[in-house]
Amino acid sequence: MSIRDLPRRLRLKFVSAPDLFVGMSMCLTVGLVCGASAALLRWLIQHMSLVAHSMMHLEKGNWMLILLPVAGIVCTGIFTRYILRDDIEHASDKINDRLHRGITFISTKLIFGPIVASTMTLGFGGSAGAEGPIATVGAALGGNLSRRIGLPDHKVRVLIACGAAAGIAGIFQAPVGGMLYALEYMGLTLTTVPVIGILATCMVASLTAYVLSGCVPDLSLTRFVPQSLDCLPAVVLLGICCGCYAVYYNYTGHYAARRLVAIGNPWLRNVVSGLCVGLLLFLFPALYGEGYEVVNNLMNKADYTLGDYSPLYVLNHWGDYGLLLIGLGLLLAKGVAAFSSNSGGGVAGDFAPTLFAGAIAGYLFVMAAKSLFGVGLPMPVFVLGGMAAVMGGTIKAPLMAIFLTIEMTASYEYLLPVSLAGMVSFCVVKFYRWLI
Repeated sequence: MSIRDLPRRLRLKFVSAPDLFVGMSMCLTVGLVCGASAALLRWLIQHMSLVAHSMMHLEKGNWMLILLPVAGIVCTGIFTRYILRDDIEHASDKINDRLHRGITFISTKLIFGPIVASTMTLGFGGSAGAEGPIATVGAALGGNLSRRIGLPDHKVRVLIACGAAAGIAGIFQAPVGGMLYALEYMGLTLTTVPVIGILATCMVASLTAYVLSGCVPDLSLTRFVPQSLDCLPAVVLLGICCGCYAVYYNYTGHYAARRLVAIGNPWLRNVVSGLCVGLLLFLFPALYGEGYEVVNNLMNKADYTLGDYSPLYVLNHWGDYGLLLIGLGLLLAKGVAAFSSNSGGGVAGDFAPTLFAGAIAGYLFVMAAKSLFGVGLPMPVFVLGGMAAVMGGTIKAPLMAIFLTIEMTASYEYLLPVSLAGMVSFCVVKFYRWLI
């Protein structure tokens, strides 16, 4: 029986060989470029941060931390207003909105602009992530490349989704997490072949970024705790606490964003935004940039570095209670710092801050259980569970949060507690929204 003999509704499920070849070639190209762009952006941010930290004093406050974010956000504002001539704050959210309204045109400036802007924002201390800009780069690349070869709008839409997902997969080195970004966060309804294309693009992007970064993951567990079901009740409680914190994080962050957007003068808005971030950085330098080094230290029980470069350095020597105070300050300030980095002229992402906040939340949960109740809990399990829980509750995409957390750390042994914490947090946020 040939394809011609099949009913028409079944024939639609087949894709011609030329179309499949063109589609997969496009996906692989977009994946390679997005992975290389993610590695480049990460390298630029890391080296700018290293230069800044080399000029700071470890055991006392550093006033330059107040000025660095101001300089970074003002320079970013100048670049976006006078060179790009485009507003790329929260650009990935704007692309999502355009796709849902049926608009598939994306400026070619967004293929390179977010990399430059995000380097200035995060390299000078902006307390956010690099995933939003790189997802925008991928979406712009996929959209413009597919338009250049004359693909119809519905296929351009798929290539835009492929590019955005590849950006997420490359920056987090998480292929399944990148695919779920397109399906869960972007909310696209796709058939089997486009989903396979997105997954292939994400795998290529993730592998490319991993190889170009020296085959070294951003987060790595040096000590694994044997899996135990005894801690699952505590994991449920962690999910409830993280769900409540996700509500607080969104409330404080959006309040800060509204206050900044209300400032009409763009120069003044840039300066005020930079000062908000800078003052918080001066007190809590652990908020600098994406914060992956801090998360790594917490996972591997090197928490004694939380107060480094801070006027609160003395709290490092107060034992568990001093570290609890620093962690609590970080947790309360992170939402304001992240949204101030993104909404006052800076260009950065919204996902990495929630992972950082979740790691701090999980760490505080373990430390509080130990200090107040004498209960010992496995730190890696609760740090990872907190990451997935806060991210899932904040951005309301629990599956993406769970797989991003697991893939970033290659901690597949902890899939059960991480999934449980993420889903409980998501349900808490949903219940809160239903109540109000």
